Amino acid sequence: MKDSALRLQDKTILLAGPFNGITQALLRTMTEFGSDVALVSDQTPNASRFVDGLNEAREARPDYGRAAYFHQSLKGEGDIREALGRMAEGFGRTDVLIDATPLSWDATTERSAAVATSKHLAEQVIPFFAAKQRGRVLYVFEDESLAALGKPMIAADARRELVAHIEALAKVQRGKNITVNGLALGVTEDYILRHFAKSGSIRKSLEELQRDHAALKLVEANDVGLSAGYLASALSGSLTGTVLRLTHGFHLA
Repeated sequence: MKDSALRLQDKTILLAGPFNGITQALLRTMTEFGSDVALVSDQTPNASRFVDGLNEAREARPDYGRAAYFHQSLKGEGDIREALGRMAEGFGRTDVLIDATPLSWDATTERSAAVATSKHLAEQVIPFFAAKQRGRVLYVFEDESLAALGKPMIAADARRELVAHIEALAKVQRGKNITVNGLALGVTEDYILRHFAKSGSIRKSLEELQRDHAALKLVEANDVGLSAGYLASALSGSLTGTVLRLTHGFHLA
């Protein structure tokens, strides 16, 4: 990505969420664009090894950004303050918040607690943005079209509440050079692994889904990373309060 016009060398990104294919792509893409990125998660030690690999790659490509992993729960406001403190200690600042915690939501997730975590994250990060008069907030979550596939997912009212939060927060921050947007994802490898693990094959599971939904296509993790890179950059300064749907045009039947 060295020749890309999209560069993020002046950005430091706080990425919160599960350690999965999407967050791996976000870490890899953002560091390749030159930004420093810290993943905050409490789900797996594999994240530390992945981050070590990214930093080893940086030894050969000094234009890449740094990566860090903070093993931290985000279940309460105190946890969030702790994560921000560790971010400040490690990188000195925060320019972009990518909240991918909704990717861990499922049908058993308690709606109000889940959405509250996302709201609290933004509430505590935005004052740092306001001090610098610039910032980006980006939410990453599953698109409502996945309900057509008949598999359990977070209740529709939780997604609606998150979208309403994106729109409301964008209005509050309008004119402050702070944007708030969302990426709604269609079928990804992570989605298939969560719901069709017994099949033993992502390709086979996708083909079975396409028998009933011919328009369905797999959303590549790299495409998510590139879209997030655009929304984190100066190129998207005029875009706020918007949810980009990465679904290849797949909609609810």
